[in-house]
Amino acid sequence: MTADRADSYPTPARGYYVTGVLLLAYTLSYVDRQILSLMVEPVKRDLMLSDTQISLLHGFAFAIFYTLVGLFLGRAADRFNRRTLIIVGIAVWSAATAACGFAGSLAGLFLARMMVGFGEASLSPAAYSMLADYFPRERRGRALGIYSLGVYLGSGLAFIVGGFVIASTKGVDLVTLPLLGDFRPWQLAFLLVALPGLVLVPLMLTVREPVRRELAGGEAGLGHFTANRSFYLPAILGYAVLAIVTFAYTSWFPTAVIRLWGWSVRDIGIAYGVIMLVFGTSGMLLSGFAADKLVARGRADAHLWLSIFGTVAAIPSAIGAGLVSTPYAALAGVALTSFFISMSIALAPVVLQRVTPNGLRGQMTALYLLLINLVGMGMGPTLVALCTDFVFHDELAVRKSITVVTAVAATGSALLLWRSLRPYRLMLARIDGQERA
Repeated sequence: MTADRADSYPTPARGYYVTGVLLLAYTLSYVDRQILSLMVEPVKRDLMLSDTQISLLHGFAFAIFYTLVGLFLGRAADRFNRRTLIIVGIAVWSAATAACGFAGSLAGLFLARMMVGFGEASLSPAAYSMLADYFPRERRGRALGIYSLGVYLGSGLAFIVGGFVIASTKGVDLVTLPLLGDFRPWQLAFLLVALPGLVLVPLMLTVREPVRRELAGGEAGLGHFTANRSFYLPAILGYAVLAIVTFAYTSWFPTAVIRLWGWSVRDIGIAYGVIMLVFGTSGMLLSGFAADKLVARGRADAHLWLSIFGTVAAIPSAIGAGLVSTPYAALAGVALTSFFISMSIALAPVVLQRVTPNGLRGQMTALYLLLINLVGMGMGPTLVALCTDFVFHDELAVRKSITVVTAVAATGSALLLWRSLRPYRLMLARIDGQERA
């Protein structure tokens, strides 16, 4: 298919269609990424693992390849056809998710999770770059916010689908599939969530590669990041530290409820999945629309300012979720935390895209995602497990571990983002002056 004309942006209808397809891809990537979170206990039992070993499967196994190839794929997104990169990535991560279903050891599951990270590393650098070329500045925030919904849609669906799969096979040790053999219920869950990739690849073929816009400054390369390090360093690190909160909850909160209050996998899967779907997506949608409205009214720094607000607001609710005595109160605290944290997650790509030249957006996004996954996914689950295993020495203390890790991470993130606010305003003023000249 031909690219769009260079003298105007594509129609809003086409832009939002592409946003919808990319959102579906992002959602499915998070389903494949997070499905393990609800199956901690059966995987731990069948493979005879500790909490710390499970945390490595959650985070480090995925993050290692995601980070190793992420910068290379980000650079590729700045130079080659972005749609093709995404299609190849979908095929790789879907096949790797299916491979998780065939794994029967820690090493096999670790390797398959690494390949899931390899495939998913291709998606967001190309997707963010494409969406920035599909929408003018005044509509970019809501488009990137809609795409970012995939974090919570995918995570929520992973818990709900996983809960139903485990519940439907309760009391069954093995499920026999024709031609494929025998599988444990948790292995079957991996096979099922890999199937939608077969539909997603042909759907991506209907997406057009857009014309690259706002190319001025891309030739500066590393010099642009070095010259503006007073913004990029605290901003990207701040968002990365905030990701610790998200991954700490998604990796361990369902397990905490199961261990402390004896909930079934199905019940906590549905409850936590609904929280992710309702409160996470609400925060993302509200923040995107609110930030675009504020920008239209002259508040140029609205996206970063609202990121800081959401991060600070999440701290008391995160602490409260760890202090209450009933599961329903804990779920309410996590719901509020998810709402506020999702505001910052949705706005992060817009903040970074706004001040980065087109020719560097893929690389910047890859760097951002590298730290998000290395710090957030790589450290978040493991910090909670280390706290549980070596500080509290009690599996039932996992909720205390979550509370300590999330409260400290959210506070550190807020301080870092606040540090980046002034240089961000200066960069916006400089860009505005160049556009007026």
